[in-house]
Amino acid sequence: MTDYNDYWNIHSQDFCITLPHTGICSRMDLFRAVLPGKKVLHVGCTDWPFTKEKLRNGELLHQRFGDLTADLYGLDIEGSGIEMMQDQGIKNLFVQDICSICENESLMGIKFDCIVISEVIEHLTSPGQALSSIREYVTWTNPECEIIFTVPNYQNFLYQIRLGLQGKECVHPDHKFYFSYRTFRTLLEQSGFRITGFHFIIYTERSNRFGGIPLKIVSRFFPALAPHLYFTCRGIIDRK
Repeated sequence: MTDYNDYWNIHSQDFCITLPHTGICSRMDLFRAVLPGKKVLHVGCTDWPFTKEKLRNGELLHQRFGDLTADLYGLDIEGSGIEMMQDQGIKNLFVQDICSICENESLMGIKFDCIVISEVIEHLTSPGQALSSIREYVTWTNPECEIIFTVPNYQNFLYQIRLGLQGKECVHPDHKFYFSYRTFRTLLEQSGFRITGFHFIIYTERSNRFGGIPLKIVSRFFPALAPHLYFTCRGIIDRK
């Protein structure tokens, strides 16, 4: 990533840039490599409105994080989803708007090793405000905290080519934005974050039916067409 950051610093204002060639990774593979043994805050933990179904099937991402982390907390603005999770015995949950996280006095007293914000930012009407809020929170609680973001990739092969040729659009009805590598990295940096890592990612494990020859070809030759983007960051502290 260091070499690419050097490239970015030189070419970020060019109209056309070369994207980092990382191949495609599974989102869960990356989480498994980063989260074990850490105190983690999972923002957007309910996956509303699918909370009830995913809880029943053991498919809620927060449940999977519980098997990885040393100490897990969850935050979501959707109170109904939080109640469903609490009814299933899941603890350390907070109802809070990500844009005002510093207003939660209980959270201000907790020092997290890592914050995961996966498939959340594209749902918000004010993504920059949310990022600034998270940056302020880590500045006050733990400047060394690692922040992980995942967002949909607007260059997604499925949406751009297969559905586009059919004259269709397939998108979550609650999504407000799609990001590219450049637009999301620029937004992160302008919100006060330093990029420490990046991958093009898929949701699913490579061992299932999506991990066959087509994905391997895309991974090797066209990683920029992956469906999602994965950034790791740290906050930059103003020294004035």
